[in-house]
Amino acid sequence: MDGLITGENSERIGLSVIDNNHVEHIIEMEFDGEIKHHDQDGYPDDPADRTEEGNERVNQARRYARYVVFVEGGYDTMPAAENPVRIDGVRQVIDGMDSTEFEQHFSDLYQQLAYEEGDGTEPVLTAPEGATDPCIYCTNLYLGIDPLETDFGQQLAVEHDLDVTDSAADIDLTDVSPGELDTWAEYAGEFAAYAETSMVNLNDAAYLDAVSALYVKYPDGPSLTAVDDHLEPAAREPDTVIELLPIDPQNIEYFQSFMDHYLRCQIRDSYVEMGVHPPEKFRVIGMGRFMSSWRYDNIDFYPEFHDPNATVFN
Repeated sequence: MDGLITGENSERIGLSVIDNNHVEHIIEMEFDGEIKHHDQDGYPDDPADRTEEGNERVNQARRYARYVVFVEGGYDTMPAAENPVRIDGVRQVIDGMDSTEFEQHFSDLYQQLAYEEGDGTEPVLTAPEGATDPCIYCTNLYLGIDPLETDFGQQLAVEHDLDVTDSAADIDLTDVSPGELDTWAEYAGEFAAYAETSMVNLNDAAYLDAVSALYVKYPDGPSLTAVDDHLEPAAREPDTVIELLPIDPQNIEYFQSFMDHYLRCQIRDSYVEMGVHPPEKFRVIGMGRFMSSWRYDNIDFYPEFHDPNATVFN
C-alpha cells in the first residue's frame, strides 16, 4: 500500500492511495474519518457487483487512508478499536500490571472462561437466547492516557495553551468547556500520531480507565451482533474490544500472558486489514479479532493468520 495526502481545506483531506493490486483510489475524508468521496477504476462501483476480494481491496484502501491521515495529519480518523496505537497502549498497560491488579480488572472474564472449562465455578452471565454455542465473550476496555507524563506531551500542551497543572486522570470533563474539549481532542490526536511514528512506549503515560461488564456477541453473516442490553451507555468508543471464544485460562499469570499474545494478534489484524505488513513484534499467529479470522477464512488473498499451524511469517 502507498498513500499520499494530496490536499487539505477547512472541511476535508484528500488522498491518493495505491492498493496492493496496483489500483489507485482517490479519497476525500472529513477530519473524523468519514469518507465523503471515493473514486477508483479497478473494481465495479456497486459493492454488490464486486467479488469478496474486490470489496476487501476497496475497504483496505479506506482503512489505509484513515491511517495515513491519523499518522501524518494528527487527526483522530480511525475507529478506536481498530487503531493499532490504542490497542498497543492497552497491551502495554496490561503487561505492566501485577497479578493482583490484573485480576481486579479481568476477574469476570477469567471466571466465565474457567466456568466454560468446567472447573466448578459459577458463571458470571448466562448465554442469552439465540446466541451461538460456544459464545463469544466480550468486554470493552477504555484506555486512559496521561500524555503529560511524557516530555513531548508537556511540550505539546504548551503549544496548545492547555492547563497542565492536573493529571489527565484527575480532570472532570463536566468542568471543561466545549471549546476546551475541542482543544484537548486536537492535542490527543497529535500525541497519538506522534506515539505511532516515534514508537513511544506508553507505559508511564497510560492506565486502564474502565472495563465494561461482560457481554456476548454472535456471528450474523459477515459481522458480529452484540447482546449488550445490560451495559451502561459509554461516553466514547472503547480503545480495545476483547472477543474470546472459550479457552482454558489455567491461572491468572498464564491468562495475563495470553492476553499479551491475543492483543498482539489484534494489532496484527489492524495492519493486515489496511494491506500493510505488520511490524516485526506483531508478526504473530493466532486468533485476534473474531471477524478478522472470518476474513482470513473467506478472502483468498489473506493468509490464515489465525491458524496456529500457519507458517506465514517463517
